[in-house]
Amino acid sequence: MTLKQLAEETGLSVGFLSKIENGFGNPSINNIQKICYVLGITVNDLMISKTEEELLSTINKDSSYVVRKSDRCLLYDFSGLVRFECLYEGNPHFSLDVLTLKGDTSNCFRSAHSHDEIGIVAQGTLRAILNDSEEYILEEGDMILIRAQTTHTLSSTTEGTCVSYWLEFKNEE
Repeated sequence: MTLKQLAEETGLSVGFLSKIENGFGNPSINNIQKICYVLGITVNDLMISKTEEELLSTINKDSSYVVRKSDRCLLYDFSGLVRFECLYEGNPHFSLDVLTLKGDTSNCFRSAHSHDEIGIVAQGTLRAILNDSEEYILEEGDMILIRAQTTHTLSSTTEGTCVSYWLEFKNEE
């Protein structure tokens, strides 16, 4: 895919994409998500380090695997208000992430993917808005399935902390 094609599909300029490619651009998470969506990858795919990749490649598919809270792979953290961490990315068919939102609805996370995902609220209350029209309020223990290609905005309706776990089902290629 050329930069021109990527620009057309993301709505971003060729110049901006060129700066990102050369390490001089500073894209927002929203722009990174647009680029990932067009390329058919996730933000996680961009963030995994060589060390993690080597570790994951050594895991036997039949063996157990433990990730301590202190060893999670941080994908991004916005001033401690919106935190997104990868728990497991060692299988080509799925990955598991945790999204932590602090405060009320002013701290939100907007995304769209090329794959289905299931979210489970572990703590607090989560607002999920699908395609800018369907709104759901999820309490602790509630689950939501978000289909591929669905734009979704997630926000906390809790004054404290809202924690949700996200199982992403990768498309088979």
